[in-house]
Amino acid sequence: MTPAAAAVVEAARRLVRQRRWYLELPADRPLPDDLDAALERALAALDATEAARA
Repeated sequence: MTPAAAAVVEAARRLVRQRRWYLELPADRPLPDDLDAALERALAALDATEAARA
């Protein structure tokens, strides 16, 4: 992953973490906003792909 792509992924992780904190949602509950939830799913898919490569 390029440094620029890694920075985008890290920013996305921070946004999702902030939304969960703000809404006081535990990890097992989906985010209510469609865009937030889609971003979280994309990050999970990216994590799964990276884990499969390792």
